[in-house]
Parts: sequence; structure tokens; C-alpha cells
Amino acid sequence: APEKALIPTTYYAKEAPIGQIFSTHGKAGNVGVVGLGTGSVACYARSGQTYTYYEIDPLVAKYAKDPQHFTYLSECTPEAPIILGDGRLNLAAEPEGTFDLLLIDAFSSDSVPAHLLTVEALDLYLSRLSDDGLLVMHISNRHMDLSKIVARIADHLNVPARFQFYIPAEDVANDFAVSASQVAILAKTDAVLAEFEANPGWAVLESDGRRPWSDDYSSVIGAILAK
Repeated sequence: APEKALIPTTYYAKEAPIGQIFSTHGKAGNVGVVGLGTGSVACYARSGQTYTYYEIDPLVAKYAKDPQHFTYLSECTPEAPIILGDGRLNLAAEPEGTFDLLLIDAFSSDSVPAHLLTVEALDLYLSRLSDDGLLVMHISNRHMDLSKIVARIADHLNVPARFQFYIPAEDVANDFAVSASQVAILAKTDAVLAEFEANPGWAVLESDGRRPWSDDYSSVIGAILAK
């Protein structure tokens, strides 16, 4: 339907955690998105915001840009660059403090890129945030509980984190194509996350004290058994 063509759906619907964040993030600044998909979050872009996408698969970028398939990018952020290659490596090439909002969205498939979910990786992401920037991590996964992984890393880095496991009401899911999702948010200070305290959907993400994933250690089996 033409009137719904630019409305983000599934994980990115306004009611879902990512939609909640992007729909209320109205200040000017830089927004980074690692994991392009169809480009749904593009239509949350507002005046004064600059979007940059990072995508490892050239075919994903090709189809997301083609308005015969999807119109989010072509209609909402037509000038935004898509940087091809590994997201972590490309973020490492960006200056510190570049982003006011950074979405890491590469974990929902059956295969989890573990190098994007380590102490060193999250330390890099946080370093690329402005002082009041927000790191959003889409960690929905059918087989693994990645919230525990993020919690351990946040504890290791001594940064605050929140978590939401969103399950839409049946009528919302049917009417607006809204999907259940799990999302973690991190920041450099507690003050940045204060705005989420009033929303009961967001809970403090607490570590169980176990070993965090690092570039030298990860346990996919452990994450599967934890679910």
C-alpha cells in the first residue's frame, strides 16, 4: 500500500524497542547503522541528522537501494553513504566521538558474528560515540541469549546498560507487522540512560559475573545453553 510504503515494520516498527529509540531521537547529529537490511530505520531520519550505513554484503546494499524492491533508502536517506565491508573494521577507521546514535544490528540470523560482540568490539563502539551518545544493540536470536553476553561486557567495561524483551500484543502484531525483539542500550554514563527509567519496558541489564566474550574467548554453546 503506497500510504504504508515508508512505515518501518517488524523489528523496526515504532512500537518495538528500536523504533521507540529512533522515533524519539530528534536531535541533529550523526547516526550510524551497522547491518543495513532493507534500510527500514532510514525513515526515522530527521532534519539535521546524517546517516551512515555499514554493510558487509554488496547484494544487500544493491537490493536495499533499488526502489523496485525497497523504498526506505531512496525516499528517506537517498544521499547517505553505504560503506561496504566488515562493520567493526570500518568503524575503527572513524574518528572517536563521531556518532550520537549507533545501531549494531547484525545478530538476528542463525550465525552470530562473534567478533562484533566482544569486550574489544564494544569498547570500540563506545569510543565512537559522543559523550551523550547512545549505543543500541539488536540482539534478537532464535538460539542464543545474547543479553547475558552484553551484560558481562558492560560490567567489564563499567558502563551502564538497559535491556528490553518486547513481545507485541496480538492485535498490534497483526495490524502493523510488528515483531518481537530483544534490544540492549549502552552509554558512557548513567545520565544518558536516565530518559529510559520512566519506561517500564527497559530494565537494568545486570551481569551474572561470568567471563565476558573477548577477541580471545567466546562460547557459542554457553550462549545456547543459557537461553
